[in-house]
Amino acid sequence: MVMTPSDEELEILKDSQFLKLKNTLSEKVISYFSEIERALHQVIQESSFQFPEGAFLKAGKISKGEQYEGLPYFILDYPRLFTQKQVFSFRTMLWWGNHFSCTLHISGPLLENNLEKILVNLSEAEDLYFCINNTPWEYQYHSDNYLKIKDLSHKDIMSQVENNGFIKLSNFIPVDLWAEYKSFTLASFARFLKCVDTI
Repeated sequence: MVMTPSDEELEILKDSQFLKLKNTLSEKVISYFSEIERALHQVIQESSFQFPEGAFLKAGKISKGEQYEGLPYFILDYPRLFTQKQVFSFRTMLWWGNHFSCTLHISGPLLENNLEKILVNLSEAEDLYFCINNTPWEYQYHSDNYLKIKDLSHKDIMSQVENNGFIKLSNFIPVDLWAEYKSFTLASFARFLKCVDTI
């Protein structure tokens, strides 16, 4: 049986401008992410933070897709380290129709060897979001995925790390705050590094 489009779907089918606008906007997003990457590179070069050995610091990786929960997305991973033994990734993400977010995901020796120090640091960043999920690969700000640090106890955070082996910190702004993407990213990066700084 042939499925019949809804009136709303037919209106989209008749709209020749939407995809053209989407394509030009996508180009602008990629260009903006490249600018953010360059700004992060400068910060990384000047930073005294001890990044894990093997972390890729020379350049970021920009990628995009069409189907994160049915919607397009753009990602910048920089710096990044993904191995079976450890993860250190600062991810900037624009999720169409939802938000612009920054996330730090860590696992492995940096976390395991410095957990108590990191927990102390987190107590001073109560407005950041902390992942409470058993998977680090979800990015929506639902209450079963993220809660603000101020709403979690020391025991809650410790249990999350012990059970799942990672920490993921995050924050976001609305997609229409386009002009603030760069400054928000740099501020988030600085805050996240402070949270996991072990010096």
